[in-house]
Amino acid sequence: MTPQIGASTGCCHQTPILEVIRALADIGLSAIEIGTPPGHFDIWQRAEVEAVRAEVVRTGVRAVAIHAPFGGLLDLSDPNPRHRNAGMAAIMTAAAVLKELGGRIVVIHATDVVNSVPDARLRLQHACRSVHALQTACTALEMTLAIESPLPHLIGGAPHQFAELLHAAGPDARVCLDTGHTWLGHHWDAFAHLAENRLVHVHAHDNRGTFDDHAIPGEGCIDWTRISKSLHQLGYDGWLMLELACPTEPLRNYFGRGHRQLCALLNGS
Repeated sequence: MTPQIGASTGCCHQTPILEVIRALADIGLSAIEIGTPPGHFDIWQRAEVEAVRAEVVRTGVRAVAIHAPFGGLLDLSDPNPRHRNAGMAAIMTAAAVLKELGGRIVVIHATDVVNSVPDARLRLQHACRSVHALQTACTALEMTLAIESPLPHLIGGAPHQFAELLHAAGPDARVCLDTGHTWLGHHWDAFAHLAENRLVHVHAHDNRGTFDDHAIPGEGCIDWTRISKSLHQLGYDGWLMLELACPTEPLRNYFGRGHRQLCALLNGS
């Protein structure tokens, strides 16, 4: 496969988004996923949206996706319908911002609640109803909803639970495969099989088998030959977004190394 590699801005949550976009443009990346952590980019602030729009135009970097806000009182599985509605509203605000920036893929977390909670089954049902409503809203907005593969200990993180989410969302919903999440659960193959022709986005990062390290590809234990082979078998020709932990070194050096190493791994060198 010919890798199309971009990067997520959101893992640099302590760095303003404009600074991250400039660094990614400087190393030659042509596409980004917009992150929305507090302090990084506020989708409700008009001035920030305008500044990001100006920066992507100036640099020529494409904003192809957005990682919608999630967690806390914005959880799509929350038993409180007001909280679920707030979560859906935040996602649709992110979708509208991305459309304005020229992108289409809206990446969501169905929930960040662990599977061990007593009401896990009920929460999964709430999440299923939420993603169904979001898919309907994204279709009306002409945007693509991509449900991210969760960490294995979270609700939805087992393949059979994720299959329920996809079924509930409907046939037009798409999948964002996260290499780190699926590898930690030893579920990459199962999730790739579930995704099949729904696969529209990939988060690329590595780990050492215990924690969600968001390490540079090649600096953990993930078998990238296996990842590359399965993506090729799926005929995947979308973007692989480097989703890396906040660096202590200069952004250009860090993402430049990540880009070079991922390219080499995908090309078998």
